[in-house]
Amino acid sequence: MLSTILRRARQISRRLHVRVILFAVLNLVALALAKLISPIVPDWLGDRIGAEAVDPILSIIASSMLAVTTFSLTIMMAGLHRASSQWTPRSHLILREDTVTQSVLSNFLGAYLFALVAIILRAADVFDHRDIVVLFGMTLVVVALIVVSFIRWILHLEGLGSLPETAEQIEDKATDSLQRIASHPCKGANPLTDPNTQIPQDALMITAPQHGYIPQLFEEALQKLASDNDLRIYLVTSVGRYLHKGDPLAFVSTPSGALDDGLKDDITECVQISDLRSFEQDPVFGVAVMAEIATRALSPGINDPGTAIDVVYRLGHLVSLAAPQGVDVPEVKYDRLWVPPLDLAELFNTSFDPICRCAGDAVEVHLALQNALSGVITHAAPELSKEAWKMADICRARAETMISFPADIARLREVAVTRQADTD
Repeated sequence: MLSTILRRARQISRRLHVRVILFAVLNLVALALAKLISPIVPDWLGDRIGAEAVDPILSIIASSMLAVTTFSLTIMMAGLHRASSQWTPRSHLILREDTVTQSVLSNFLGAYLFALVAIILRAADVFDHRDIVVLFGMTLVVVALIVVSFIRWILHLEGLGSLPETAEQIEDKATDSLQRIASHPCKGANPLTDPNTQIPQDALMITAPQHGYIPQLFEEALQKLASDNDLRIYLVTSVGRYLHKGDPLAFVSTPSGALDDGLKDDITECVQISDLRSFEQDPVFGVAVMAEIATRALSPGINDPGTAIDVVYRLGHLVSLAAPQGVDVPEVKYDRLWVPPLDLAELFNTSFDPICRCAGDAVEVHLALQNALSGVITHAAPELSKEAWKMADICRARAETMISFPADIARLREVAVTRQADTD
């Protein structure tokens, strides 16, 4: 259960308002600590550092930080709009969780609240001469935090919403998800490869309580429920699938052949259903968003094959991570849980196939597709190599129907022949 709690806490911490509130509360706690620390401050230091040293700094922070925070929010929204409109609408799912942006905004707003509350307490004569010394020290810390935040913000703005920054962040998310799948296939559960034979005939069906995607599942919580109640849980839908209300979600095998409503609700709560997909446990979504950047670049209004080629080679690297060579399959960690494995054919169909369809007669993009898939065939695991072969043949056949210039078709076929020779 610890990993489930930590994952939920990590996801909550990525929300902007949570981090802003946390930093604001910490700054208010710092003011409260001033009263506790002040008794150890020498009287001579309290006489030397007075209100005239603190009040001007607090006034400057209070008058400037609110405007800076508002302006920074405007910049953030402009960056989100730029990435969503130019690259892919799904990019905002990553950019809104950008830790640098969240930290900077939290520091700015926290500094404003710190100064505002401190001015109010000063006006109410809450602080004596020794409290002011502590307040002065904390104010200097806040000023240093503001300076560091400004520097981080300026450096971060250089790439906020740009194509290289957006593509890199999406690739990083997809990489994490694919590496997690490679190290723990089926989320650490038993592979459900043949539901008709693996699921007992007397298993009870649990249906989806609402419409939506499955962005993630909490496998450790499901394992605990199964262990505590002597169950066998068979999830028949993969992460990333869209379910209609009433569609089969899971089958549960029980010794008694019955399952109470409370336990059904506990199981469905461990399989999250949402309006949006997530990158964390859904590698297909990650490569799909990467492919959207390429298809957008190949649209007639943009006509940027260079971006598409860059994305193609990124995708070649990504899909190779799904099943790297020389990696032993780990032991099953959740022995009472069955989960469908990653569909490798869907991984290729979602990533390379849309780019090939949109490439038209851009032979340079088709050549990049063949080269990227050749790399997967050569260096990836056999199961990936097999799917890469299929996709390479599909892409070549489709390209030949779209390219009319004979010399370009000959170049494409030459690459295919070279691929055959390299793998023989």
